[in-house]
Amino acid sequence: MPGLLLILTEARGERFEAALELAATAAALGRPVAVLLRGAALPAPGVAGAYGVLLELGATVAVCQTAMAAQGLSAAALPPGVEPAGMVGFLAERADWQLAVV
Repeated sequence: MPGLLLILTEARGERFEAALELAATAAALGRPVAVLLRGAALPAPGVAGAYGVLLELGATVAVCQTAMAAQGLSAAALPPGVEPAGMVGFLAERADWQLAVV
């Protein structure tokens, strides 16, 4: 079964919550899941716990390096388990996965 790749561009609202629920459910069912955060979805104190749940379920959670640079965010500031990643490499490693952008 192909993995599920989500690119999140926001960290609030119904679409964000639905994306997290989809990712957590897929991971809980044993499906490979990877989430790339960019823009307004960069880790914030109020949502870091939600990303932690995904990590506990075995999902990969990464932050777009370009978005990090635009916001002056260093890798040391990321929550444990969340890694910086380039968009091209992140997508190339998962070329045959289903992709959703939220």
